[in-house]
Amino acid sequence: MYIRDFKEPPQSLISDRKAEFGTYAGVSSKIDIKGMFAPYAGIPAPQIISNLRIKGRLSYVFSTDAYIGKASFIDFKLIGLAEIIFWSRESGKKYVYRMVMPPRRRFIPTLTTRGICASYRKSRFLKISWGRVHQHHALTFKMKGDGARPDAEGYFYSPMSDDMHCDVMSVCPSPASSRCSATWLASMSISGHIALSREKTDDSEGLALMYLNRTYFKLHSKTTMIYGLGSAGERKIVFLIKTSNMDAADCDTYNDNTLFVDGTPTALPPVYITHPFGLDDKWIIQDTENMIDLMFMPASRHSKTLNLVALRTSDDNIFGHFDGVLLTKDGEKITLKGFPGIIHKNLLRL
Repeated sequence: MYIRDFKEPPQSLISDRKAEFGTYAGVSSKIDIKGMFAPYAGIPAPQIISNLRIKGRLSYVFSTDAYIGKASFIDFKLIGLAEIIFWSRESGKKYVYRMVMPPRRRFIPTLTTRGICASYRKSRFLKISWGRVHQHHALTFKMKGDGARPDAEGYFYSPMSDDMHCDVMSVCPSPASSRCSATWLASMSISGHIALSREKTDDSEGLALMYLNRTYFKLHSKTTMIYGLGSAGERKIVFLIKTSNMDAADCDTYNDNTLFVDGTPTALPPVYITHPFGLDDKWIIQDTENMIDLMFMPASRHSKTLNLVALRTSDDNIFGHFDGVLLTKDGEKITLKGFPGIIHKNLLRL
């Protein structure tokens, strides 16, 4: 059976200009990967140049009885992109709001002890925050509608004292040991609401996963991320499965794939993802260790392409349901049927 041990997190992710590769229970005080030696082609270029190739992504994926969605920020140094997309779980109808953020000193915080990442436009307010002092994670948004979508506002809150809360961190070669990718995952239970067109609504409960990543990017990158959030019987389940062309060469030892069951993490093996009948038909997600055997059936897809001078990004966000089996590190079989989730497929050219 596949085993990837969780270690104690290091004080700093970069030591003597080398990364502290591994999978960690808990998180360091900072997610910062600056300062690696000659990260591109072994050429010792000035750090200010290689640091420009470090891109960050912060996502907050949530699921309640009524809605499932994802709020995200992407840091491209010169500009930032913010987006929230969510679907009605009953009808499959999607609601999408996007913002371009002008230059600022830092879009996504590096501190894990406390942080705020926000788009402050009056018509497009979106904020993800966390803090060890007040022991919380939170998502807040307020979007002004237009002819194609209604006004929307929402708020979700999670205390870190909740049994479902769990922090893990992975630092992986990306793909060579001269570069790295650092990821912080936080699973949690949430309480809050989403209201459309200023309707009144009561708070509901659900699950969320916060994902913060920093990576030395290639000029052309391809990433597929799979999020699952829901209940299987009496168990609360959250998982992330990810593949990209920036994965480590030894992806059995180094990857971000993690399953959380009632707040207990299990490190998952690398997977093979196929969709032989197109993006809108059945997806197959399997590994070689018999820990992951899933089928994903899409219900609604949102696609977008953005071109900004030397930057081109293409995204597909797909809401659907999983059927299949996951195994925990203790060998417990988690059977999923009609289990809600999101697949995010991204192509980026710098």
